[in-house]
Amino acid sequence: MIRNIIIFSLLWAVSLIASAHLSGFTDTSIQIAKPGVKIIYTLPSDNLLELDSSNNKTVAPPSSYMPSITNGWGVFANKRSCFLLSSIAKALPKITAYQYTLNYECPQGIDELSIRYNLFTEQWRGHQNYARIFMADSRMRMRFTFDKKILVLPVKQLLNKWGKSLTTAFFNTDPHRQLQVESWGDPFSIKEASAQQITEAVEEVIPGQNYSSIDPSFIWLGMTHIWQGYDHVLFIICLLLIPCAFKQLLLWVTSFTLAHSITLALSVLGVLSIPPTITEPLIALTVVILGIENLYYLYRQPKDDVTFKQRYRNRWWIIFCFGLIHGVGFSYLLQELSGDEDIWGRLLMFNLGVELGQIAIIVLLLIPIYAMFKWKYGLKIGGISSLLTSLMGAIWLIQRI
Repeated sequence: MIRNIIIFSLLWAVSLIASAHLSGFTDTSIQIAKPGVKIIYTLPSDNLLELDSSNNKTVAPPSSYMPSITNGWGVFANKRSCFLLSSIAKALPKITAYQYTLNYECPQGIDELSIRYNLFTEQWRGHQNYARIFMADSRMRMRFTFDKKILVLPVKQLLNKWGKSLTTAFFNTDPHRQLQVESWGDPFSIKEASAQQITEAVEEVIPGQNYSSIDPSFIWLGMTHIWQGYDHVLFIICLLLIPCAFKQLLLWVTSFTLAHSITLALSVLGVLSIPPTITEPLIALTVVILGIENLYYLYRQPKDDVTFKQRYRNRWWIIFCFGLIHGVGFSYLLQELSGDEDIWGRLLMFNLGVELGQIAIIVLLLIPIYAMFKWKYGLKIGGISSLLTSLMGAIWLIQRI
């Protein structure tokens, strides 16, 4: 029985290690104007390792991936291909991301436009590309997913319905950095919707206007972000892998929550700036240390009259310090997807989503782990799990250094 559990745990560990560098989200703005179509595509740079057939574990400069990026996007107008006029690649070191700007010309006109996105979907079914479409001083939103790879937009029909015409030029910068980030609904193909439904999904673009609406879609974004961040998930699981009183666990979780909320806010607001090259190895190190600490508590021999509170009296502040590091890690996605407007509302919703995702993990595992420690092999399983957690953290640490 113990042997089977160990084998299963090792296989699970290998699968986590193999996918630890992936992020579930990329970001795109699409501008449609008289010159053609402009796509600004932003993604975490280490995701591009999925496009490297040489199995190189080091991320190359942004321009190295340009052929793969341009092949992954396709723009078609009136059922004919548009021409790629120019492409620019640059690094965004603050969030360890690369950004690609693709300019397309459609000499046949843009009565109907199709945009295809086909990056990562085969290797990475959970990937989502959040996109905003800017056209005729209006904005729409959608998500490209594994089974929704093509956006079909009846441009002429929409312009006639709105009584508008295409703008004569593109924005000088990525427009969603200056404008409100709107709510993201379910992924859809606009071809499947009526012109009326599309019109109802459109928002007027007013550059420089200050928006104050709270976007609840960031709650789900925060939840999925923590669920797909295996280093964060393992850290939370590690909190459960030693027997303790419920009040003690509540103190630890509260310490972690308070700490990462502080640094998440400071990072997103620009008060604190730590590059991912420092933060990501430190997050891996917290997993290593917490797993080792679990082993210390599991296998030392406390006196019979020592209470849980006395036994773990110093653990809460260690978790608090580690939470400060994790909060900076949480901030990078929100920085990538957010503009300057309504940052407080998005920060509140995103952090609420992170907390709900964290609570869901704990609720899901609390009873099984409690039952495990009632089993005669419970302490051994807790020790093995903690050891594997430290091992995975060590491997991530080496990879990120």
